[in-house]
Formats: sequence, structure tokens, C-alpha cells
Amino acid sequence: MRLYWHPFSIFPRRVRIALREKGVTCEDVIVDLPGGALDTPEFRRLNPFGQIPVLEDDGLVLFESVAILEYLEERHPTPPLLPADPRLRATTRQWMLAAGDYLIGPFHRWLARFFNPDSVDPADVERAREDIARHLDVLERVLEGREHLAGSFSLADVCYAPFACELETAQLGALLAERPRVRAWTERLNARPSIQATRAAPLS
Repeated sequence: MRLYWHPFSIFPRRVRIALREKGVTCEDVIVDLPGGALDTPEFRRLNPFGQIPVLEDDGLVLFESVAILEYLEERHPTPPLLPADPRLRATTRQWMLAAGDYLIGPFHRWLARFFNPDSVDPADVERAREDIARHLDVLERVLEGREHLAGSFSLADVCYAPFACELETAQLGALLAERPRVRAWTERLNARPSIQATRAAPLS
């Protein structure tokens, strides 16, 4: 099994967390993002859309982190990261998709202030912060009376971890301070060895 990823790319971290949770050994292939490796013919044969992560396993080539996570769950069901109950499984998948559909956009717009400070629109950066805050408001309500998004730790939490566990690092700690359930949830996530082991170097 081989995983193509880069330390500063958000979506591959989901896969790396799941691999560690399940104790699955995987060869790491660090893709040279700054060098334009995603646009090479070699990489486009793996993912024609030119994105990471990509997982190779015994002739199978998979891209899209959610598809990879589902595959790992099917191939390595212990410990389970999808609940047995159909309703909870559906809820888990709902939050797996919500993280990418509704949070990645504003999160990337906010992070642009660190990587492209001379070319960002300050008003758009502030709108991104407001969008993130609204998303966290939703999670604050969802987490009432529960420790994780679908009850127990699941792929829903795995999909959110690369965002939620780096809010402090991304200078969004004030948003956590205003949302105690989300803050407690991120503290539980950050205590997990799989999340600690996959953390990239802090933003400067």
C-alpha cells in the first residue's frame, strides 16, 4: 500500500489519521507540490484531476479522501470507524461530506493570509473567518450532549480533524473560546496519538 501526499495538504492528513487509527502500514510518497509534480504526466496517470491524496493498493488506484477512507474501512474494519447502526452510519457520512463541502472553502481563503499575504483581499479574509465561525456554530449545536459528531469517534471526526485541530495554529483560537463544546471536542481529538503524529509544522 502506497500513499501520495504532502505535509501541508489538508485532505491527505485524513487518510494518514485513519491509517494510524487502524494500525495499517503504508509507504509514504511525498509529492513535490512546489515543483509542480501534480501536473506531470506520471502523476496525472494516478489522478487525472491532479490532486492528492492518492492511494495505491495491489493494483488499485484511488483518489478522493472520502473514497479512500471508505475503502480502508472495508479492507480493515477493526477498529471500526463507521458505526454499525445504519442511522449513525448515514450521519457519519453526512459529516464526512459536510467538512469538505462547507468548510474547506473558507478555511483555504483564511489560510491565504499566511501564504499569499500580498495578494489577498482583506475583506474576503474576514468573510472567510465569519463563514468558519458560522460552521462552528453548527458544530456547537451538534455536539450538545455528545463527545463526537456521530456519538463515538468515527470517520466524521477524522474528516474534520485537519481543520478543527488546527484552529489555534491558524490563529482562530478566539472562535474556539466562544464555543466550549467545539473546544472540548478539539481537545479530545488533539489528545489522540493519530492526530498528534500527523501534525505538520506550525504556520509562521
